[in-house]
Amino acid sequence: MTTTTTTLLDEVLPEFDFRSRHARRVAATPERVAKAVNDFRLGGAASVLVRIRGLHIPSRPIRDVLTESCFTVLAERPGLEMVAGTTGQFWALRELAHMEAPLDLQAFRAFDRAGWAQGAVSFRIERLETGSTDLSTETRVRCVDEVARRRFAAYWTLIRVFSGWLRWDFLRRIALIAEGNA
Repeated sequence: MTTTTTTLLDEVLPEFDFRSRHARRVAATPERVAKAVNDFRLGGAASVLVRIRGLHIPSRPIRDVLTESCFTVLAERPGLEMVAGTTGQFWALRELAHMEAPLDLQAFRAFDRAGWAQGAVSFRIERLETGSTDLSTETRVRCVDEVARRRFAAYWTLIRVFSGWLRWDFLRRIALIAEGNA
C-alpha cells in the first residue's frame, strides 16, 4: 500500500517551473527541532551571500526574516510546517525592489502579472519512527509567462548552487541547535 502525503506547499503552489528541496535527518524530537527552527538566526557566510543579492536579513526567527523580506506566511501547521510566498522578478539586480508580498493565500493563487513569478518556500518537520526527525526545506517557483521563465532560468543557472548551499547550511545549523551541539 502506497500513501502520498500532501504537504501545505502542495496546496499553496502545486504547479511550478523550478524546484529545490533539501532535507536532513536530525537526532532530536520534532518539538526540539521546531524550537531550533524558531531559535535559528542567519549569520556568517550565509548572511554575506544573501546581502550580495541586495536583501537585508535581520537576526530574527525565520518567520520574521521572511515576512520582513516581502514574503507572506500563506499556510501553517504550527510546529510541523510553514509555507511563505512572494511574487517578483527575482532575477532583477535590486531584487527586493522588484518583489511584492501577497496580501493572503487567495491573492497569491490569483497572481498573474506578466513578466513576474511566484515563489514559495516551506520548512517541514516530520517525526520518524526511529525517534529522529526529518527537517526539510523546499522552494518552488512558478513563472507567469515564457518571458519570466527564460529570465528566471538564466538567474537560476547562476545562483542555484549558492541557494542550495544556503539551505544546506540552514538545515545543518538548525540540526546542531536541536541536537544540543551549538
